[in-house]
Amino acid sequence: FFVFTHTPQIHLLTVTHDSQAALFHGPNTPWELRSSPICPPTNGQILVKVLACTICGSDLHTICGRRSAHTPAVLGHEIVGQILRFGNNAPKTDATGATLDIGDRVVWTLVANCGQCYFCNHQLPQKCVNGYKYGHQQITHQTCWHGGFASHCTLVSGTHLVKVPDTISDNQAAPIGCATATIAAAVRTANLNPHESVLVIGAGMLGLTACAFAKSIKPRNLVCIELDPYRRSLADQFGANSTIAPNKLDLKSSDPDLQIGFDVVLECSGTNDGALEALELVRIGGRVVLVGAVFPSQPAPIVIENIVRKQLTIQGVHNYQIKDLICAVDFIKKYSDEFPFESLVTHSFGLHQIDQAIRFAQDSRNIRVAIRP
Repeated sequence: FFVFTHTPQIHLLTVTHDSQAALFHGPNTPWELRSSPICPPTNGQILVKVLACTICGSDLHTICGRRSAHTPAVLGHEIVGQILRFGNNAPKTDATGATLDIGDRVVWTLVANCGQCYFCNHQLPQKCVNGYKYGHQQITHQTCWHGGFASHCTLVSGTHLVKVPDTISDNQAAPIGCATATIAAAVRTANLNPHESVLVIGAGMLGLTACAFAKSIKPRNLVCIELDPYRRSLADQFGANSTIAPNKLDLKSSDPDLQIGFDVVLECSGTNDGALEALELVRIGGRVVLVGAVFPSQPAPIVIENIVRKQLTIQGVHNYQIKDLICAVDFIKKYSDEFPFESLVTHSFGLHQIDQAIRFAQDSRNIRVAIRP
């Protein structure tokens, strides 16, 4: 395996007539490496070369059978790509209005949306009734890939792109289209303000990113709860003032910040225990944002009376709006030197090493593993 450091990257624009993808046929089923002629983009489509795709926790849920998927599929949705070709009616500017050219590196919205349905018109484009979700779709055209576990990805109409600045490496850029933008949405939803006390539960990619976002807003106190000691040490590097194991935080301590509870809790572990602890540790009138639960689980024993008496605001966040993707790119550009996002991608593998990559990604010490087709 290889450990990548933050060095300037030069991508040579190569021309090839073939593309390759690792097809997922279901849990406990061998991956299929399939080669096909490149599918030329038509109409509003854009063809990109996949430079790197990091393996998200939701990919692992699908691969391990914890959530269902229509197969065969090309998984992978945390992608940074390089524009190779434009369809005849494809957009030539990104979501910020910047000009797009062949050779540009880009990230894009996880969901391509129609812009016309009820949810698109009510600031929920990620829930578009006609949405197309990258890395989650069943293959319907044998030569067009729409996921990151492939050498190329065809972006469909309704996809919103953001150009990646040269100062952002591929390792930093790949998670932007999922984890980073989702946390940007969570922080926006929480309406985080300076000098508030913030609790982050979970120190995976979502939780570490949440710590960094929260720290940048200058909280009065920032605490991270995480079971794994190694991940707790990472939370220290991403801005947490203190870290602690679950169910060890005592609101009866002498610390006045802890006596009343936290102003904001960002629950990023995706577990019932994490959600229950969030409801316990948030102050009266506080805000809880639930982010990490993205596969079916057993019901949690929530006492509704506690929510009523504490007058809590509870919000779920799943994926994000276009403005959150823009915010995520801006955040990584501004804070890439302050927080070690580069180091979170610990290993990289070729497409033919997909089995090894998945094994490494299931190790809790590896926050992100990259596929580099």
